[in-house]
Amino acid sequence: MPVCKTAAKSREKKRAGRFTSRPFFCARYFYAVLFLLLFGVSSLLPVSAANSSIPAPGDEVTNLIDAGIWHLALRVLEQQQQAITTDPTRWVAQEKQRIQIYQATADWPALITRLQNLPTIVPLAFYIQAQTELAAALIKTNQGQEALTILRDLIWTQARDPEVADARLRNWRRMIIDAYRISGQKQDAYRAAARLQRDYAQQDSADLIRHAKILLELGRAEEAMDRLAAQTEEQDVAVLHSLAQLRSGARSACKVMQSGLRQLRNQSVDAAVKTAFWALVAEAAQGCDDLATRTNALEHVLGAEENNQVEKSLFNIDADALWRAYLDFAIAIGNQSRFLIGADAQWQQAAQKSAKKQPVRSRALYALLMFKGQDAASREAAAKQFTRSMDKRQQGKQLLQQLFLHSTRFAGHEDIPAAARYRLVDIALAEANIALASTLMETVKKPPPGADQFFWYLRRARILILGGKGEQGAKALEEMLRETQDFEPAQRDRLLQVIFDLQSVDLHTQAISLLKQLMTRSDDVKLKREIYYWMAESKKAQQEYVAAAQLYMKSAMFPEPKAMGPWAQTARYQAAVALGQAGLFDDARAIYRHLLRVTKDATRKAVLQRELQKLRFKK
Repeated sequence: MPVCKTAAKSREKKRAGRFTSRPFFCARYFYAVLFLLLFGVSSLLPVSAANSSIPAPGDEVTNLIDAGIWHLALRVLEQQQQAITTDPTRWVAQEKQRIQIYQATADWPALITRLQNLPTIVPLAFYIQAQTELAAALIKTNQGQEALTILRDLIWTQARDPEVADARLRNWRRMIIDAYRISGQKQDAYRAAARLQRDYAQQDSADLIRHAKILLELGRAEEAMDRLAAQTEEQDVAVLHSLAQLRSGARSACKVMQSGLRQLRNQSVDAAVKTAFWALVAEAAQGCDDLATRTNALEHVLGAEENNQVEKSLFNIDADALWRAYLDFAIAIGNQSRFLIGADAQWQQAAQKSAKKQPVRSRALYALLMFKGQDAASREAAAKQFTRSMDKRQQGKQLLQQLFLHSTRFAGHEDIPAAARYRLVDIALAEANIALASTLMETVKKPPPGADQFFWYLRRARILILGGKGEQGAKALEEMLRETQDFEPAQRDRLLQVIFDLQSVDLHTQAISLLKQLMTRSDDVKLKREIYYWMAESKKAQQEYVAAAQLYMKSAMFPEPKAMGPWAQTARYQAAVALGQAGLFDDARAIYRHLLRVTKDATRKAVLQRELQKLRFKK
């Protein structure tokens, strides 16, 4: 991204602040001045000698974007921008592609950071677009006040230009309404929506929906119902109209629930609208005491993909609501069947019996046992069955994460049942969320029943190391070594790979300790030779070059001191490098000369000659 030479001093300033303090200019005149500056001052944008070799935007990146290969497109785009020219038109085109990629992948934090740190001077048209997209991203991430600041600045400094006003003003005003809504400023949102309706006679369905949502949030359901009545053939209007009927009492809860379920049988319903209908059904089901339908509907709402979730301001649905629904449903089942709390066997038998044909009923019963079982074993068994049942559901992974990671019932990860934590680790790893997997695994000390203990400890250690908790990972390996005396070759190789992970995060002291322990557990000559080498690598990384050279030579000379096979030659070469770094130049020369006498490969000879040349004048 191009940056002015003077921009470093002002990079921390907010873009809005820089523009609100300047005098107002006609937008077109201001744009012309900016363009002259961009072309006239070459130091404003970085220059590369490789400019002519960069493909113009619109070829490779565009093709990748069109194919939906977003992350690779971003990598290619970043490579192109590292050698960007002074052509501002081209730079703007690339930034627009970057915005498109961030929006498509819903990477709002990255988009916000990028747009908040644009160069001080950019073409006005792009500045307006970038600020608009920044405000939209802030609204997406529930940062309403920050979005309002940007939108007000745009309206006051840019919308005086008739062309800008015609193209942008109405959309900015809509965004202001949305920003008020997510900030909880419902009355302000209502007044802004009313003014928008007054100023623009023609209202599209999006404006109608926005206004209706505000009315519903203000408790004015009858007004919302009246406004929506004329366009209920549209799916997203129909769901809000039904919600208005429910909340105004114009239609009974049971009728609204049945109507919503009929709509859900329509295969053409959009995914986001389908989630809204499930939320409607859940609310209506509560009104007519249909606990089974409510629980099922809440599962559908919480299991929805992130971009299809319902608005919190319209439907107060979260993980705790689903847990309450499970427990209410289970207690109703227990009352009907005359089960007593504490008679765990009865509840468990009923849950097992319902598992195939009525899985929601089964999960409700297991949920009750999970929280109210008589002993720890019963509660843990119920948690295990609950997670197994959820795994069979289409959105089960999403639901498990919502229920256990976003509920006030679990103050910390250690309070989540162990069976659920094991499963959550697997889900996090499948989603490449190493940080979450590591945080969860830190609270799990023992393998689940039936698991291979060696590989479980090894897996736990690797997750902790890769998740930035190397010290804990090393301790997990130490614990595993204490509990495992003998290793199969496959186990040993896996263990070495995890020790290499420790080296990769610069935990060399721990790696050396583990390598020493591993050496004492085996009589394998080849393994011992390798361990000396890997220990030497750690010593070299710690800049203990004499100790490293000693270990490299042990690796080269074990078990035969005069061996000169490929491994021995490599280890001797590394010893010579370490000796040179330690200042023991004569010893380094001796090794290089010895290697020159025995090697026949011309390339290796050339390398050794170069190393000797480097040491020529050193004493």
